[in-house]
Amino acid sequence: MPWWLAALALGSITVGYWIAVRRPLGVSGVLARFTRVREELEFDRGVDAVNQADRTALEAELLALTEEAFGPIGAPDTDATPVAAAEAPAGAGVMEPATHAAEVGRACAPVPSLGAHLSFLAMLVVGGALAALLRGTWGAGLGEAFSRHVAQGPAGVAALASGGVLVGFGTAMCGGCSAGHGLTGTGRLMPGSLVSTGVFFAAAVAVAVALGWRLS
Repeated sequence: MPWWLAALALGSITVGYWIAVRRPLGVSGVLARFTRVREELEFDRGVDAVNQADRTALEAELLALTEEAFGPIGAPDTDATPVAAAEAPAGAGVMEPATHAAEVGRACAPVPSLGAHLSFLAMLVVGGALAALLRGTWGAGLGEAFSRHVAQGPAGVAALASGGVLVGFGTAMCGGCSAGHGLTGTGRLMPGSLVSTGVFFAAAVAVAVALGWRLS
């Protein structure tokens, strides 16, 4: 597959995921849910117990409180304070809670059920296995480049496991993995994701340079 076609496919999946479920596409947050399965199951049961009318009312109230503190949603920034906006005469542009119909359903991103996230993780494994079978590389190991630059056999597996632990530690510290920050977060120009992605790439370049220097 040409690189540009793969990039378009990945971008479409990232944007489509956000449009469909209104949550960033990432893996670390999904994995974290399975470290506290009992609490997550209780959360799912609580969400199911709240009917749609209650959710709509809660979301409308959250939007009303947001506008009370920061001004009308979607309005251009001005120097007016929230107090000045609250004292504005009727019809001056301050939205009433009853006019939130177009926004309700978009402010609170729903959390997929634990079963849905389990299916997501399972399909990652299935997709990788199918790709290896179709390429005819099943059981080919970690590859010659990995064995040459890092290690092979049990030492290579240990290196991968250690790297996985470090990745998990890093994603817990910065609130997301390279997929969530680099794809969805950066695509939405979120400051935290832009900084995180810059750090990811800087660290990767530094490690690549260090490995090249050590092996030269």
